[in-house]
Amino acid sequence: MKTLGISIISGFQELLAYPLRSILSILGVSIGVFCIVSVSTVFDSMESNIQENMATLGNDVLYIGKFAWMPEKGESEYTWWRYKARPVVTKEEMQLIQRESRLSSYAALSYSYNDALMFRGNKVNAATIYPVTYDFNKLQPIDIERGRYFSAVEMQLGRTNGVILGSDLAEALFQRIQPIDKEIKIGDRKYVVLGLIKKMGQMITGFDFDNAAIISYNYFLSFDRIDQQTNGGFADPLLMIKARSDKKFNSMKFEIEGLLRRARRLRANEPNNFAFNQLDGIQEKVGEIFSQIKMIGWIIGGFSLIVGIFSVANIMFVSVKDRTSIIGIKKAIGAQNQTILIEFLLEAVVLCTLGGLLGMLLTFILTQILTGYFEFPIFINAANILYGIILSIVVGIIAGYIPARRAAKMNPVTAIRS
Repeated sequence: MKTLGISIISGFQELLAYPLRSILSILGVSIGVFCIVSVSTVFDSMESNIQENMATLGNDVLYIGKFAWMPEKGESEYTWWRYKARPVVTKEEMQLIQRESRLSSYAALSYSYNDALMFRGNKVNAATIYPVTYDFNKLQPIDIERGRYFSAVEMQLGRTNGVILGSDLAEALFQRIQPIDKEIKIGDRKYVVLGLIKKMGQMITGFDFDNAAIISYNYFLSFDRIDQQTNGGFADPLLMIKARSDKKFNSMKFEIEGLLRRARRLRANEPNNFAFNQLDGIQEKVGEIFSQIKMIGWIIGGFSLIVGIFSVANIMFVSVKDRTSIIGIKKAIGAQNQTILIEFLLEAVVLCTLGGLLGMLLTFILTQILTGYFEFPIFINAANILYGIILSIVVGIIAGYIPARRAAKMNPVTAIRS
């Protein structure tokens, strides 16, 4: 412990004796640690946010439509033209699943299109409109802040002209006016505001309820249609199905696949003309992207750390040269080679640890700046702090070993004479 204390004090004395040289030496370590830890911190935070969103949405929900979210199994590219030719999912298919599926708990349909909304003199152009069926709020985390959701009767009869507004859309239309029970126009049709959705941000599944209006799917079908020709063939209603149990999710997939194939009269040798999408597929793909970006951060940070290693090694060689006579005296009065080696190694570790702490301080400042821009917190966790400290210590050992070894092997008589 005494040796450790003396070495740490010596390290600080060298820093104070040659401040410019010391700053330049630890700067490479700081930049390297900053690059590696900051990249890990930012993408760990993003990954954590995605996992939290997925936990909210649930990994037990199956999303079925024409278009796959990613290239399907056996495809090397995204064959959108093949997906475009598929038939759209229908209300009758949803009702078939609700009647005959034993492993699902809820099923709902949603669609999206853009239209203008107007309230008195206020107008919002090209807002997103979501026609949905009744159980939609059981499959997506809609939090009604004021007012209410649709009743089952309203949805099933298809005669309700009610609408639920997102927070940003309601603010743009009504500003300081109370929106509930007010009449608005969507396109050329009148709707009555039933409720307001709490501000949520955009979901991983693509839903952006803050800037959207939700209406009844059955009411929408009473004056419009959704088929294979709608929107040039790119219309894609989304059928969402929730499993009764997480453990039976794959079994539910097989069951739903059989029901849809039977409904569409597909032969045994014909491929599915619908896409099964799951959130865990997105999570896996995002994890791969994050790994690649982290690797880039490692490469950039690695070059900076190499520069830092040479800088710290240089200052340690100078330190050994300046203290040659002191090393000789220590060895003459009984200091062992191992003691001298440890002393200079600890001094190099002190230098690099200071550089690492500076790098983590810069990372912390970056997290505070980025948190203001993103809709979720960016934070440096304990694992990344420990990671940065260990990395700094390892760099210090690598940079200080050769100078420390040279100091340990000095002949005491020659060292004293010099």
